[in-house]
Amino acid sequence: MSFEELFSEIKARLNILDLVSQYVKLKRVGKNYVGLCPFHSERTPSFTVSPDKGIFKCFGCGVAGDVVFFYMKIKGVDFKAAIFELAERCGVPVDEKLFVAKKKEKDLSELNYKVAKFYHTQLQRSEEADKARMYLKERGISSETIKEFMLGYAASSGRVLSSLLRAEPKDLKQAEELGLVKRAEDGGYVDLFRDRLIIPIFNEVGQCVGFAGRALDPKVEPKYLNSMESQIFKKSEILYGLFHSKRHIKEKGKVYIVEGYFDFLTLWQRGINNVVATCGTALTEKHTSKLKVLAEGITLLFDGDKAGKKATLRAISLFVAHGILPDCVLLPEGEDPDSFFRSQAGYEVSLDAALAPFTMSAFDFIRREYQEKILLKPKNAFEELVEIFKGCKDPFLKKRIVSFLASLFDIPSQEVAKALSSGIKEDFTPVSYQESVEEGLCYQPYRVVAQYLVNYPQDVKILLEAGLLEILEGNGPYVDFLKTLLSAFDAGISPQEISDPFFQEIYSDLFFSPPFEDEKTALKQILNFIVKEKVRISIEKIRKYLETKAASVDRDEVEQYLYQLKHTLKLKTCKTN
Repeated sequence: MSFEELFSEIKARLNILDLVSQYVKLKRVGKNYVGLCPFHSERTPSFTVSPDKGIFKCFGCGVAGDVVFFYMKIKGVDFKAAIFELAERCGVPVDEKLFVAKKKEKDLSELNYKVAKFYHTQLQRSEEADKARMYLKERGISSETIKEFMLGYAASSGRVLSSLLRAEPKDLKQAEELGLVKRAEDGGYVDLFRDRLIIPIFNEVGQCVGFAGRALDPKVEPKYLNSMESQIFKKSEILYGLFHSKRHIKEKGKVYIVEGYFDFLTLWQRGINNVVATCGTALTEKHTSKLKVLAEGITLLFDGDKAGKKATLRAISLFVAHGILPDCVLLPEGEDPDSFFRSQAGYEVSLDAALAPFTMSAFDFIRREYQEKILLKPKNAFEELVEIFKGCKDPFLKKRIVSFLASLFDIPSQEVAKALSSGIKEDFTPVSYQESVEEGLCYQPYRVVAQYLVNYPQDVKILLEAGLLEILEGNGPYVDFLKTLLSAFDAGISPQEISDPFFQEIYSDLFFSPPFEDEKTALKQILNFIVKEKVRISIEKIRKYLETKAASVDRDEVEQYLYQLKHTLKLKTCKTN
């Protein structure tokens, strides 16, 4: 059974009403069921489940999806983990190949846990670990925190771990596979970590997947050494502390993101439990995707130096691409979260309150950081900010971004919209073009098309004959959704069988959206939009051709062709009305 077949079988066996009812008290209203949303605080029920479609949506916070996405959200696990857990839950047999891969991951994580316990014991009992214990004391890390996060110590000899594992050949082989030990010239093994404070790294379901080793000798480089990437440890995906903090993140609907292990540990033991850290790497798209499932409130808490500010700008860009505008903390120059919070130790004030004077929206952070550059080099500043924001596909957030940049640079909104959309065809349409499209499609045309096909799939042939596929050139949530939906229709697959959780999230949102006032009017507007988009795309291609062949093309001939295209647009638009 393939992964896709496994997904379909789970959805066939698992009733969404039965699963959701374990977490939400539901009341029947017509064909649907409603209750208080488990993902945000509310007094009036806005969480709706459709048993017939196998989907849910909260009209308060907007979260929506199928039974698998609900499980991901409520448990705080990724898609792969959700599939395996639900398969076991509803008795779906897992293909041996998938099971073997899963068992291998389990074996490797169990070995890592064994190693973590060994290093933790060394920190507590070894005389050589005195300097590690002293270092932790100087950093203000309590014995409770040391125990909770299983901090450890690797001896300087470089042979202690390999000697321990030699008794079990399988363990030694797996440790070599994970890079924890390696072959020495004398035929024996040497340890990766030597004279280092050991920080075990757990994934979101509590499996030990890797380690970070902090050098105790200031002369030793690198200061931090991570275990190598493996089948179970990918720094671009793992967030340090997420297993411990995800419950607090979900409860508060907010997460602080820091870059250092000790930044995390300091915040944690000072009462800020809704926090995660990256594992020696910059924030990635996979990190932001994972956090988006848990919380909409994002606060970036990086170092107050130049590198920290640069990392903040990059993180803003990543979250904006997911439709989230984060808050940013601008710490005093030279401070990092660890040093800042340790300096607050004697004050009778909560750490949230201590952060308040330094916390601002991403827009305010950018306004402060770019104030001088806008005055001295406005063109460069504008290009840099366009680069930061151009990945935004959410039409509502993009409208705010356009307004912000237009105000910041004192230029027309149309110019900003054009700059943000150049080079990529997205779901946002520049203002000048919005004005030429019917009222019902002027803001989110591709969302309207997607909503129509979700509700009236029988009309897919009409839209395809009109040229719908020809205008799905770029990317964006609704363009990507339409491509997947059309592929499913072509293959005779029900939309509910598609295993992409983000597809299911959009599908649920569209299904529960208010219906069209008039089906025929909506269809006419969509057909008119398709015609205009086809002509607009053709005109754009000719213009690009002119730019690349400026010296050799017959401009009169091209202008005549453009005129004919525009004339055709008017004629076809009239016919569809």
